[in-house]
Amino acid sequence: MVFSFSQRKALSIIPHITGALSVIGSLSILYDILKDRSRKLHRPYYRILLGMSFFDVFASASLGMSTWPIPKGTEGVYGAMGTTRTCTAQGFFIQLMLVSPFYNLMLAWYYLLLGKNKPLSEEAIASKYEKYMHAFAMIPVLFAVMGLPLTLYNSADCECR
Repeated sequence: MVFSFSQRKALSIIPHITGALSVIGSLSILYDILKDRSRKLHRPYYRILLGMSFFDVFASASLGMSTWPIPKGTEGVYGAMGTTRTCTAQGFFIQLMLVSPFYNLMLAWYYLLLGKNKPLSEEAIASKYEKYMHAFAMIPVLFAVMGLPLTLYNSADCECR
């Protein structure tokens, strides 16, 4: 699909705003959990939410950079001012964005364990399942790292992937 100059410009600028708002939201969640860490970090729910928000900060910041990391001089890309390395970094952190939905799935699993059929206590969930929840949520990190030596992160239209 071919975009006009004004459409490419809008597609470059809008993520700066939405990315910044998402970073602010994720940082607010992190702050809320960490300001009362002595109480909240004893519960699996808050530890899962902490992991999700932590990775979301990096993903939102990467998406918010929009076309800036794309190598300067790339034809048809408004606002490109980066290098191949900045593009690779953005692609890596955008790939890490998949950690958030994995943590969201773990949050759903947590609630399923907490209240379906034979409900488990938070202590039982923490001791039996939580380590597996965090390990499962880290699978996208493995794929993001594997993409680095394979040089899979290259320029796209609106961001590096």
